[in-house]
Amino acid sequence: MEIIITAIILCLLITWVIRIKKRTKYSYTEDSSNELQYNKEVPSLTSPLVYYGENLDFQDELLRKVLVKHFPYFTQLLPPDQDKFIIRLKKFIKTKCFIIHDIKGYREMPILISASAIQITFGLSKFLLPHFGVIQIYPQEFIALEPMRVLIGNVSGNTINIAWKQFLEGYRNGFDNNNVGLHEMAHALYYQNFETEEHIDKSFKDSFDLFTAFGDQIYMREKQRTIGLYSDYAMKNFQEFWAESIELFFENPGRLNSHYPELYNIICDLLCQDPLRYPYHNYPV
Repeated sequence: MEIIITAIILCLLITWVIRIKKRTKYSYTEDSSNELQYNKEVPSLTSPLVYYGENLDFQDELLRKVLVKHFPYFTQLLPPDQDKFIIRLKKFIKTKCFIIHDIKGYREMPILISASAIQITFGLSKFLLPHFGVIQIYPQEFIALEPMRVLIGNVSGNTINIAWKQFLEGYRNGFDNNNVGLHEMAHALYYQNFETEEHIDKSFKDSFDLFTAFGDQIYMREKQRTIGLYSDYAMKNFQEFWAESIELFFENPGRLNSHYPELYNIICDLLCQDPLRYPYHNYPV
């Protein structure tokens, strides 16, 4: 009898400890390092660091500060749209698990990488990309298996993988048509709507048919280098052409519109955004 009582008490104690850990929130200090920090009661971690979005307690003021400093797309929005962006950003972060493959984790990592997902889906009604529950962040290039290769980002299973150094460079140089954050979120958006069977955005999926039909013509034309707007990597397959089209759309919309105005307008309708005419466009934001 005593053994049974002891076992019950032990089970209750373990359950209590698990619940306490789940409720633990991360705290942040305004220091020069901007490191993600645990509360003092929680022991320090070793690499990789794991942060559950539901436990990340980012305040609106902090999110706004980070976005204004590092995310040009946000600073160009009107105040009501900035408020909407932050609301969506907080919801997105809460649904993800962030795995950082380094000895330090910076609060900008989950904030800015999540912001790239909000940027591409800002005109859409469904923006959480729920199939992707995990975002892995590497300091720089990382090795992927099957086949073995060096990457700066990819989408695999339910995981989005991003190289932090190249991610930051993509937003610091906003006109080089090279943004790994937008690139991988474009892949994730496609995968969410065409490869999964849940949380599909029917409007997006239906509109994508037009991008496929017209984009395929441009894809074949660019393969012949008649214009050379796209990189060699975009010519690898149509999926890479799609992802690089999104990079061009946000980083160099004028050039994309100048060379391929019909494709530009198709992407505007697809994402319900128009970078060249914001805020004077017909899309609800």
